[in-house]
This record gives sequence, C-alpha cells and structure tokens, in this order.
Amino acid sequence: MSSQLRTLRQSLSFAIATVGVLTCAGAAQAQTLITVPDTSQTTTLTATVADQARVTVPAGVSFTVNDIASSTASGATSISVSNIVLASATKQLRISLQANAAAFTPPVVASPTWSATDVSWNAAAWTNATGAAGTLSSAAYTVVATCTADATSCSTGGLTFTLAANGAVTRSGNHTLVVRWKFESI
Repeated sequence: MSSQLRTLRQSLSFAIATVGVLTCAGAAQAQTLITVPDTSQTTTLTATVADQARVTVPAGVSFTVNDIASSTASGATSISVSNIVLASATKQLRISLQANAAAFTPPVVASPTWSATDVSWNAAAWTNATGAAGTLSSAAYTVVATCTADATSCSTGGLTFTLAANGAVTRSGNHTLVVRWKFESI
C-alpha cells in the first residue's frame, strides 16, 4: 500500500502544480489563437512629443562704461531658436527676459550701482519673429520677441542692450546682474 500511497501523493502534487500553472496562464494579455504564418496581429506605437525648441542665448553681455553720465550700448547680440515644435500651426514661441535681482551686484559691497530697470533693449530685426523693445524688470518677464506662428526657427543677430547713465556709481570694476530667459508657447 505504501507504493500506492506514494503514487497517489505524486499524482495529487502533479495535479496541484498543473492547476497553479493554468491559473497563472490566465493572467496573460490579449491571447489569440492563430494559424502560422499570420500577419493579422497589430500593435500601436505612440511617440508623445512635448512642446520644444533648441535655443542659443549669449553666456554674457558686456557694457564698457567709459562715462557713467552717459548711457552705454552693448554690442549686437545673437539669439537663435531652431527645431521649434508646438501643439498647433497657430501657436507661437514667445521669448522674454527677467532679472534675477532688483539691482546689479557692485564690486564693493553697499556701493551705488545700477538697478535692473536701467537695462533696456531695442526692437531688433528678427528672421521669422517680431522683436519688441523693452525694459528689464525683476518683478516680471518682459517680451523680447515673438516667433511667427508655425515657424520652425527664428533668430536675430542685432539685439542690442543699453545700460542707462548713472552718475551715482562711485566704484570701478564689474557690476553684475543675472537675467533669466523664458521661452513659452502662446
């Protein structure tokens, strides 16, 4: 009897294992019985594309101030935007600037310097965009240009910044201010 009992236990173990395998097989996705060869099965591939653009902005803009009592213009600055991808043909890419602080950081602590609002720019000529003259602010972004709807690129080589006269400045050296560019779909 013990060999029959062993055989019965092995049969029960096999049956339990088989039920476990069959239960796991039921968890598979979208199974279909086909005759081979078959080309009727399909899968949809989806590429989700975000609004995007490749931008080039200057690392720095310099003002060579030879007379604090006169305004000083920077050299012509280049901005370029390429590979613009937006949600529709009516969308435009807007380019804006904001100062990170209300005033420049002077070379000597607590010495007079320029405020962010002392910086302005021209309405430069752009390719595939309309330039806008503006004044820098630390409180809000100010528009520099708006690219033409459905344009894949826009650029300028003639953006000129101007630093206002400030007769109160008493220290030579580098007065610095960081500005932040904003590129957005409108």
